Amino acid sequence: MGIEDFENGCRSLLAVRKKAPINPYIITCDFSPALIAAIKAIFPESAVQIDGFHVMQTLNNGIRRDFKYYRAKLYRDEINELLGLRTYLNVLQEKRKHADLLTSDSIPPLKKINPSHSGAKKCNEVIKQLLFLLTTQDPRSFFIAFDVELKKLLKEYGEILKEFCDTLRSKFPKRKFTIKGRNRVQGELLKKLKTLCLKFRKPLKEEAREFSKKQFLLFKQPEKVIPKAETLIEEFLKQHPTLRKYREMTLMIGEIYRESYNLVDGRQIDALTQKKNYSDKLNTAITTLKKYKSEIIAFARVFLEHPELGKACRANLEWLNKRVKAPFKASLNRQGLAHIVNRLQLQLGCEVRNFIN
Repeated sequence: MGIEDFENGCRSLLAVRKKAPINPYIITCDFSPALIAAIKAIFPESAVQIDGFHVMQTLNNGIRRDFKYYRAKLYRDEINELLGLRTYLNVLQEKRKHADLLTSDSIPPLKKINPSHSGAKKCNEVIKQLLFLLTTQDPRSFFIAFDVELKKLLKEYGEILKEFCDTLRSKFPKRKFTIKGRNRVQGELLKKLKTLCLKFRKPLKEEAREFSKKQFLLFKQPEKVIPKAETLIEEFLKQHPTLRKYREMTLMIGEIYRESYNLVDGRQIDALTQKKNYSDKLNTAITTLKKYKSEIIAFARVFLEHPELGKACRANLEWLNKRVKAPFKASLNRQGLAHIVNRLQLQLGCEVRNFIN
């Protein structure tokens, strides 16, 4: 069809009408305003139906944007804060390469951490508590102060920092407290602080990865949910109760395609409401569904008037695209036209009529 505008749409549909003098009961398409207008202009007697695939895709893509923001708030922001702390420690390591002892002026201030991010908050507090050791000049005073701080950390955080404290204490010299020993332990301190950031970041990354995998379960409609998946969905919603409203939203719109034709009236679309805490993409999706409500539910009237039509007639071939294209890709479009038609009939399981010379 070329560029998808009204003029090209009309030109393509007129060419089809000339070659195929048919008057379809229903024509399915996506949300393209130009294509919908062209269909209504060339086939005014036919009902224009926006197929369920694109309806659910539009809504679910909006919901996915909200999930993305939720995931960022829950995991990604804290992961970035921990990465920022690690970068901060890298800067201190670079400074120590050019000076045996850092000064208070040479140590940059720490950035603020979101108080709700427990892992990043703990790392930030530990770094802040131990930073003064990098500026302690006297070796004996350094090791005494270091030992005191490690005992404080162990008492405050317990098992969480036990390995961290034990590892650093094992680096203390056995005999003399020297400048060389102080410099070595200061270097170890920065390394272990970086490892601590990694320790808190690793479970967050794993949780974020699991969230990304399981979020797609919320888009499954009841007819496609096996008992095992239903259990996983409930467990996921218990962990993230604020996402239940999105699950209910996608089920509500999916109900349009599950209920009897005589009950389809678009009330589910009317029930959708825009909210300030929704993403712009989801609010736009809700607006789009409301705007094209009549085209979304058009199939119900047609199927009531023509009960002989099969359910597949109200869908598009989006999910069959790969199968439809297979005969053409198989031989680089060099197969005979009759052979291609036969293969399409076999794969699609329906009559295929050719209107191309």
